[in-house]
Amino acid sequence: MGKILFIRRPGAFGGIEVLLLDWLGGINYEKNIVVLASTMDFISSKIQKIGLPVEYKTLSLPVLGSFIDVYKRWVTDIKIISPDKIVIMEGTLDEIPLSSVLAAYVATKGNVYMTEHLAWPFPPERTHSTHYGFIPGLGFWWHKMMWMMRIRSYLSKRVLAVSEAVKNTLLMYGYPKEKIAIAYHGVDVSRYSPSKENKTKWRRQHDIPENAIILISTARLAREKRLERLINAFGILSQEHGNLWLLFAGEGPSREEIERSINSISGKERIKFLGLAENVSELLQASDLFVLPSDREGLSVSLTEAMSTGLICIASNVSGSNEAIRDGENGFLVEPNNEGVLNGIEKALKLDDQARKRISQNARNTIMEKFEKRKSVLNILKLLDIESN
Repeated sequence: MGKILFIRRPGAFGGIEVLLLDWLGGINYEKNIVVLASTMDFISSKIQKIGLPVEYKTLSLPVLGSFIDVYKRWVTDIKIISPDKIVIMEGTLDEIPLSSVLAAYVATKGNVYMTEHLAWPFPPERTHSTHYGFIPGLGFWWHKMMWMMRIRSYLSKRVLAVSEAVKNTLLMYGYPKEKIAIAYHGVDVSRYSPSKENKTKWRRQHDIPENAIILISTARLAREKRLERLINAFGILSQEHGNLWLLFAGEGPSREEIERSINSISGKERIKFLGLAENVSELLQASDLFVLPSDREGLSVSLTEAMSTGLICIASNVSGSNEAIRDGENGFLVEPNNEGVLNGIEKALKLDDQARKRISQNARNTIMEKFEKRKSVLNILKLLDIESN
């Protein structure tokens, strides 16, 4: 029986953690011992609630410091667990340094896998310094940075990219094409499905009129999600639409900043912050429009859940989102700025019943055909060489 260590360094519970729970739920625990390690505990209570036999460890897992110091600290942390295999789940592409991946490689004799979830940052532009005022440099800093990123892929048995956009970013850094596998995440289409009954029930419980039009965001409350664009659009549209409501379901480092920003807009009394909700599916079922105004994505879990629930989705036309949404067919793609988000929501509000039903059904069909959970989890575990149940 092999011991598998999943490593994730989160800043808050978000889409990657949702995926991780799905993956853990598909593992055959009669043939695998599983340990999850991170620097902050955002997930152990959820694992216990599901009833998975996963051991959780809080470790230091530093990423700042000298190459040798970081390497030694990771070796010390990994020795506590003594895994046969390590799966490193990385958010931004440069989140885990080469020294950390090398420590995992040495500890498992090369049995390391990485999963990449965001299609950024892109490689920096190559520049040259001038020495003594006239001798051109060779840009060694750029080559060093690129090779340190690239070597991580050579130390990994396989690198899973959650979208074509993420794969293309990896290729820009020189990752070998044969090392990369695209692994779309999945959605529980039975749980995330439309329900008129739940829609009415939830609104009554939360004192929202049944005829209200509810905008919802289930994104992590972080700057990269650019939720101020949604707030700006709501402030403008709420003056014309007195039945427009806005829900935020999520937590993150920008919560206080976002809450302060709504104080000066119209309709602020129709905005609710629901925190880190356990019943995201019910919140989506109670809503009408989903908005994802971010500048960058890999492939948003929140977006695919909303599409599966049949919401009219408005998302920035960025990598990842444009792999799920076909503009005007199963949702709306908009320019990633205030005007674009405002125009997208206005288009959605102007839809007649027939167009709304068509887009809603197309969105759900897209998820059922391409992002169904069971199929996705089995594929991902196969790519990670982990036996499924």
